[in-house]
Amino acid sequence: MSSACQICSSKCFGVDGYDGSCCKLEERDFIIGPISDSDEFLGRLNNKLERSFEKSEIFIEFDEGRNLFPDRSAWQNPSNFPALRVDVSKSKLPCIFYNTHGKFCSVHEIRPKSCQDYFCGYLSNQLGLQAEPHEEIIEFRPSTDDPFKT
Repeated sequence: MSSACQICSSKCFGVDGYDGSCCKLEERDFIIGPISDSDEFLGRLNNKLERSFEKSEIFIEFDEGRNLFPDRSAWQNPSNFPALRVDVSKSKLPCIFYNTHGKFCSVHEIRPKSCQDYFCGYLSNQLGLQAEPHEEIIEFRPSTDDPFKT
């Protein structure tokens, strides 16, 4: 049996070589939010990196988000914010903390509660876990165009 890290970094959603879908928007109507413990996460991040980040460096608030992605309904819902900032310079729109080369979360040990609690249906099945009734189970297949293009 593979570990969660092995699955997420090399066989996300059962696709060989695919990684970290929950950390990337790609072309989906998806948002990495709401981050309910945003202030606490910001404090942990500041302590870990020994720097004082502004909230706007780490999170996207509703007004900015709805303008960034006007065609995505998840970004038009104020209850989905704050969301983790994504790197808009990369085509798959990864979270700013997702290392696309190493295929891992650079703040995994202090990540927000939303990220800690997230388990996709594929990962849950592979690890033999039962989803809690309140957890959203998302089934997703990456685009067949070129899922490895960054």
